[in-house]
Amino acid sequence: MRAYISPSTQEKNITALGDTEENVMHRIADELVRLLKDSGIEVFRGQKDETLTRMICESNNLAVDCHIAIHSNAHDGKTRGCEVFHYPNSANGKKLADSIYKHMEALTPTADRKVQENSAYYELKNTKAPAVIVEVDFHDSIEGATWINNNIYSIAETIAEGICGYLGVTLKKNPYRRAIEQIKAILEAL
Repeated sequence: MRAYISPSTQEKNITALGDTEENVMHRIADELVRLLKDSGIEVFRGQKDETLTRMICESNNLAVDCHIAIHSNAHDGKTRGCEVFHYPNSANGKKLADSIYKHMEALTPTADRKVQENSAYYELKNTKAPAVIVEVDFHDSIEGATWINNNIYSIAETIAEGICGYLGVTLKKNPYRRAIEQIKAILEAL
């Protein structure tokens, strides 16, 4: 099994905490890649200096089984929730989106925005493998950006659960990473 992880290239999208969408999504991708590799999946990923077009070409040339783009959203500083997009009429894209969303919905602290079709997103319409865009939450509110930053590993683990479910692979979790993340969040809140 082969997967391509495509973290956001949006270096100018500033979160409510002053970081960039690109930086935060690459931290999630780092954890996600480790989890998938530990579970026996061959993983490829886009790097910060790559363009979106380059990542799509790389994914297509590698003939991966699935392509997962990781993003956070922005709107009005109030909207929250996860949403997962797939290309219309892609049965496998929908299966992948449903598998990831099922796990993300259980993790996120707010109402979510469901699985949605989108034919306009460049990454969805130009990727050969079943592809999804996971918008983990909205980063333009303090609450959303804080939740994302405090749950980097948990978000990665949850996306990994969805990918592994789609690929029929058992996810090998690190039981200590989530606990460390929770302790760190508690200490930062003090």
